[in-house]
Amino acid sequence: MLISRLIRVFELLKTEGALRAATTWPKFSLAAFSMISRMKQAGVLPRTVIDVGANVGQFAVASTRLFQNVVVIAIEPDSRVADILRGNLPTGVRENVLVTAVGDTIGTAVFHVNRDRQCSSLLPLGPGQLKSYPDSTIVEETIVPVTTLDALFADRTLPQPILLKIDVQGFEDRVITGATALLTRVDWVLIEVSFSALYEGNREFDSIVDLMESRGFRFVRPMDFHLSPITNEIIEMDALFQTVSKQGRL
Repeated sequence: MLISRLIRVFELLKTEGALRAATTWPKFSLAAFSMISRMKQAGVLPRTVIDVGANVGQFAVASTRLFQNVVVIAIEPDSRVADILRGNLPTGVRENVLVTAVGDTIGTAVFHVNRDRQCSSLLPLGPGQLKSYPDSTIVEETIVPVTTLDALFADRTLPQPILLKIDVQGFEDRVITGATALLTRVDWVLIEVSFSALYEGNREFDSIVDLMESRGFRFVRPMDFHLSPITNEIIEMDALFQTVSKQGRL
């Protein structure tokens, strides 16, 4: 525990601007801070950020702080977590919190609430998750509304360019499938992808790349890696995709 804390302090000190952000932002995530900083350096400068799987605002808060003149729309299925999310966001952004799960259908679904709320999912835990996080436990199953991104944004004007961030614990392919129309308006997609069966039925990296290519996006580069605390293997990656029709200098 002490070693991990020392490592975190070292990372904060060596990352320009991170220490000040950690002490002044209502919710700080070094991973989100670093990813957005890297994307800005690569020319990813959205006017709209759609944060699917916003949790308590790690990425959404960083987006409001680091991107200029940006509209942030945060989507979170757990209503109790969404209440915390609203409290972490500035006035004017709180109204853009949508409490719903997102997938490829419209209706309701069972939501598996994990002891670690960042790991809650519409999918049951898989062997990879239990191997890397043996204490990972489902504490509750609840019914949540589910919709598609196409349905949510069919009649909504969004300032462009648009960054879509998807972090939904194994349900990423369903979110993409339900966003056929929206993706024609999106410039970049940041997706958390896995390299093993972290959740039952999740599609792994290669499959997600194929799916995104079928939607007109190419894999650009990894933006962050997640290591197993047990094996130290890379088990997940935050992967950046860009629409082929609007390729820039990435």
